[in-house]
Order: sequence, then structure tokens, then C-alpha cells
Amino acid sequence: PDIPVYALTANATAGEEFYKSKGFTGYLSKPIDSAALEKAIMKHLPEQIMFKPEQTDMVADIDSIPPELNWIYDVKEINVDEGIKNSGGISQFIFSLKMFLDTIDGNAKVISDAYEAEDIRLYTIKVHALKSSLRIIGAQEMSKLAESLEEAGNKNNKEFIDMYTDDLLKGYLEFKDKLSALNDNEGADDDADKKEIPEDELKDAYEALKETIPQMDFDAVEMILNQLKEYKLPKEDKDKMSELAKMLKVFDWEGMEELLNK
Repeated sequence: PDIPVYALTANATAGEEFYKSKGFTGYLSKPIDSAALEKAIMKHLPEQIMFKPEQTDMVADIDSIPPELNWIYDVKEINVDEGIKNSGGISQFIFSLKMFLDTIDGNAKVISDAYEAEDIRLYTIKVHALKSSLRIIGAQEMSKLAESLEEAGNKNNKEFIDMYTDDLLKGYLEFKDKLSALNDNEGADDDADKKEIPEDELKDAYEALKETIPQMDFDAVEMILNQLKEYKLPKEDKDKMSELAKMLKVFDWEGMEELLNK
């Protein structure tokens, strides 16, 4: 009963007293403000266990979109300024775009499968998540469509869902082409300066992945994949690690196990 519990909500207009009356310690409004989140956590931690960074520890965000990514402004479905605001900065916006691109196939399949199976509950949960992802990257119109479908799911309005799900999935999948340049030549220039991975180290990495993936140890898998990026890998292994990294982002543990065992 003494554990602090905060509501994370888009309904900030209800006010703090409303959430406190329901048993919450307080609330945090969407989109997440990292400073507000940090402040809320710090209210409940003893001073002696906190590390408070100094001004010298701060890392400045870049102040403009890099020239090689200026094409993003031409993607009419994305409001770049809104995306930067919702993501919390330019660097985070670029990261969010890449994460969004890498997870399109997996997420679209889950939504499509849930729709085909008439699993309205799962469909609604996934469309809700997509609504948030679209808003974060500044795809406002698509986010509104997802919001309408989420509302239809909550009301079990199958007619509306049948009418607009194809539009949502079509528009979502089209982002694969519209954002594909994010991955153009990614890592291609870096490989020339890397040393080839010793065979025994690559073997050890595979063994470590086979051990940590069934345990769903996200941090360990991420660490192994990041260490492998320091080396030049054979093409087949590089492609496999790239695919594992994409699956890790959507917590596709079963898919990762299958890929490793091929």
C-alpha cells in the first residue's frame, strides 16, 4: 500500500486530485516529459542512493536535422517540428524514426492477424500503441485515424473497423518506402575501418546469444549485438545480427530463437 503509483494518461485535464481520489500518488501526462518523470521518481528515492549529474555531465542535443536527413521534411505525412517536440529533441526524433521503421513489419502483422482473427481486444491494444508511435514521429493524420479505430475497438464498432483498417495498414506500410533512406548505407562506410572478427569470438557470441535469448535477457542480448558492431562480420552473420536487432526492438523472442537455430 505504500508503493508510489502514478497514472500515465492523455487525460491531463482531469487534474491531480481526480487521480489521487482513485488511489494514485499522482499522474504524468502524455507525451512523456523526461524531466517531469525524473522529478516524480526523485520524490520517492532517498538522497543517498541517487546520483545527481552535474552541468558538465550534460550532453547537448544537435540543433538541426543533419543535412543528409533533410529529405524527411519532404515526407508530407510527417510534421517534423511536431515530431521533434513529441520525441524530446532532434536526436531522439531521429532515433524514434528508425525505431518506427524497423518495427513496421512486425507490428503491421500483429494488427492484421488480430483483425483477421476478430480479436478486437488485441487489435485495440495494438492500434492504441500505433497511435502513440505515429504521434511521436509527427504523423498526425495517421495518428488520428489510429485513434478513431482504437475508439471503435473500445466500443466494439466492427463496422467502422472493417471500413478503415485497410486504410490504416496501407498507410502504415507505405512508411517503409517513405523512410527507407534512413537505412541507406547504414554501417557500410564503417566496415572498412573495422577488423574482422576472430572465428572463436564469433562462435562465443552465438553461444552467448543462444543462452541469453531464451532467458529474455534484453540488456545482455543488446550488449552482445553492440559488441559485434565493433567488428567486420561475414555478410551472412551481419545480416543475421541486423535481423536479431530488429526483432529485439519488438521483443520477438520466439522469432530470435528460430533465427539462431536455422
